[in-house]
Parts: sequence; C-alpha cells; structure tokens
Amino acid sequence: MMERRVRTRIAPSPTGDPHVGTAYIALFNLAFAHKNGGDFILRIEDTDQNRYTDGSEKMIFDALKWLDLNYEEGPDLGGEYGPYRQSERFDLYGDYAKQLVEKGEAYYCFCTQDRLEKLRERQKAMGKAPGYDGHCRSLSQEEIDAKLAAGESYVIRLKMPYEGETIIKDRLRGDIVFENNKIDDQVLLKADGYPTYHLANVVDDYLMKITHVIRAEEWIASTPKHIQLYKAFGWEAPEFIHMPLLRNSDRTKISKRKNPVSLNWYQEEGYLKEGIVNFLGLMGYSFGENKEIFTLQEFIDGFDIDKVALGGPVFDLVKLGWVNNQHMRLKDLKELTELTLPFFEKAGFVTGIPTEKEFDTISKIVEILREGAQTMKEIVETSEVYFKDEYELPVVTEETEKKEVKGIERLHSVLKDEIGKKAINLFQSKIEACEEEISIEHAKELLKETLEGIGEGPGKVYMPLRAVLTGLPKGADLYNLVAIIGRERTLNRINRMKKLYNI
Repeated sequence: MMERRVRTRIAPSPTGDPHVGTAYIALFNLAFAHKNGGDFILRIEDTDQNRYTDGSEKMIFDALKWLDLNYEEGPDLGGEYGPYRQSERFDLYGDYAKQLVEKGEAYYCFCTQDRLEKLRERQKAMGKAPGYDGHCRSLSQEEIDAKLAAGESYVIRLKMPYEGETIIKDRLRGDIVFENNKIDDQVLLKADGYPTYHLANVVDDYLMKITHVIRAEEWIASTPKHIQLYKAFGWEAPEFIHMPLLRNSDRTKISKRKNPVSLNWYQEEGYLKEGIVNFLGLMGYSFGENKEIFTLQEFIDGFDIDKVALGGPVFDLVKLGWVNNQHMRLKDLKELTELTLPFFEKAGFVTGIPTEKEFDTISKIVEILREGAQTMKEIVETSEVYFKDEYELPVVTEETEKKEVKGIERLHSVLKDEIGKKAINLFQSKIEACEEEISIEHAKELLKETLEGIGEGPGKVYMPLRAVLTGLPKGADLYNLVAIIGRERTLNRINRMKKLYNI
C-alpha cells in the first residue's frame, strides 16, 4: 500500500482576536508536516454564526503570516481540496448526514427541547450523567415518514454502539479507552440544517485528506465520537496527536483573565515574531543540550513529534520576555530599528520618515537599549532620556515609593554641593573644548578626566552630571547619552539646568 502524503491542518473559528493557542497548535502542525515533506493547511470553521465576528478571519490570516506560519492551502489561497470555509461547504454536511441515515448508522430525532430539558432534569436528580436516552432510535420507518411529512423539526444523531469500547490510539499518550455506553448519540445535523462541530470536522478532514490531526488535549473527550463517525462512514481515520494545553502559572488552562491570549496584543506590545515562535516551540518540547534559542527553520529541521512532553507547559511572560530579548540581540540592527520605528513614532519621538542621520541616531539608541529590553515597545519606553531635552528634577510626594525617595533627595542635594557644581563646570568645559562629534569612547574618556580632575568618588562626580543631563537619579549610561545626543544638546541641557537651579 502506497504511503499517503502527510497533511496536517488547523481549523480555528473566527470568533474574536486570533488566539495564542492557535499559533501554538499551528506551529506544531506546520513543523510536523514540513519535517515529513507534507502540507499544512488552514480551514476556517465558521458554521457557528452566532459567535462569528466580522474581521476575525482576516486577523487569523494576518497573525499566521506575521509569525511565518505559512500554510499551503487556505481560504485566501485556494487549493485542490477547497473551499476552505465551512460556510461554503454547507450542503455537503446534510448530504453526508443523510447518507448515514440510509446506511442505518444514524437516525432522525424529533425530540422537542422541552422533552430534552426534562430528561436532563431527571438524570440530574438521579445522579446520572446527562445524555440522550435514545428515545427516537427505535422509531419505525412509518413513524419517521409521518413525522417528516408533517414537517416536524428534527436533528440527525449518530447511532453509538451500546456495548464495547472505543480506543484512541494517541501517538503521544498511547491507548485511551472509552466505554461506549457512556457516550451518548451525538447530534450530527442540527434542526436548522447546520452541522455540529463533530460532523463537519470529520467530513472535512476526510475530504481534505488530512493524515494527522494534531490538536489540543481538550479535544480528547470528543475523539471517540469522531472515531465512531469514521467507522460509520467506512473511512480510514487519521492519526490523532493531542498536544498538552498551555497553562497559567497556577496550572489552569490559559485564559485572558490571567494571561494575554490575543496574538494582536503581542504584536502591539512589540514582541518579535521570532521570539513568539521560539517561545511557543519551547512549550512542551525540548531540543536537549540546553538549546533554548532557535529559528523557525531550526525548529522544523530538528523536530520530532514523539519528543513532545505532556506535563502542561506554563505560559510564562517572564520567560517569553527573556526569549524575545535574545532574538532582539540577534536581530540585524537595521532591521530591528525599522521594526521599532512605528513604536518611536507612536511615542512622538519620530515624525514621518527619518533622515539618514536621524535613522543612524535611532539605530544607536536601539543598539544600546535592546540589551536590557524585553520588547520593542520597552526599548522606546526607556529611550525618552535621549529625546527629551527639557525636564525638571523629580520631587518627593505622597505617591513616591519609599525606595525612590533617597535617590530623589540626593539628586537635589548634589546640585547644591560645591563638589557637584565643580564637577558640572569641569565637565562642561571639556565638552565645550570638543570640536567634533563625540564618540562613546571619547565620552568615557571625558567622564574619566572629570572624575580625576575633581579627585572625589564616582558618586559625588557622576550624580550631579546625571542630574543636569537627565534630571533622573538613575538610568542611561552617561557616556552613551552624551555620544548620542551630541555636543550641542549636551551643552544646552547643562546650561538650561544650571539656570533653572542656580548652579
């Protein structure tokens, strides 16, 4: 028998912002397919019109493309097995449900909502698990024909076997056994003609020739129903691989109450796509040899689905920040600067397209700040000192945190101290003597000469300089600041603060 070409898929619903869990499952589907020379496809499951959100579908496309999780087939690309929106495949599902009825594998159920609610109440009172009792399963053909002729509302249900077991042969988890008598006769086709998730999912996976279903472990409980559906149709089932769920720090399923789950949020916060993909790749998977930083291609090349760990990976923003920082350091400086420009513009530090000189200055800022920042947004948030030339010393108020009080008080005192005034004046004279732009090494030398000229400790010399150059008790290294803002702006800042505080 000829081996089938590997085909995997993700099938998100367009019901809001694209979820980080979608990207997580997409990454592992893509890696498995491409590692095995196969195809990764995107299908949109949009049959639940009550939850459909305008614009969500495009956000799914955009988020996956942003992360370079590129699919070979999908609603926006087309493909041999389309259409790839379930809403465009609507007529298929009714036909297949009725095929099962004709085969004796499914049946019409005419039970009213009132009867089903009373059934659930009785089951609850008896301490039984809620489920359909098979009331319409034994209707005669004459009874069915009469009800259909009378226009009675119906659903179509699958005939689950009453005895035996359904075994999921999960690649990661081994055999998972379910007793058939505990699984009720699932609805396949709803009264409004729309398919349930179970029917549409199985029909689409079969027709799209999906060979491996890689999805979150929350779908394990539904898998026996899917296996029985494959049997009812007489189709070969795909291989099932259930990934561990992403978890909050308290081990609960990741949720927006405890973690940002929208991929849009991560993009807006300035995470690199490489950082997000790398972090998601670490969720439940390890290359070994302490290798934690890798590219998407490296992940694919070294991927082995059998090495996925099932412990329930914790979605830790601190770890994500560390991973993203590593990728910002590795990123080509020009590219990182270009990616960070929109954040500078949003903060009001850049207007329009920067000149070559302005871009060069911004690149130097990015190069310095990326070492300690977790996101591009954080680079910008910590860059204000390089752009803002007018400022005053902070003052202590009731809202000031205790740990900041001493620093602020000292900042004010050093400007009144004679040693501080001498340090400012000596440093100013050295800057004035410069006839060309100041490099970082030159700035370091000027600061060292000032320290030696005053003959006091660094705290007494550098703190007053920090006060007049930044207005802050701590922050950017002074040599970096002076080299980036240049001679004229350095002198302007000193003169302004001397005048403001009568130095």
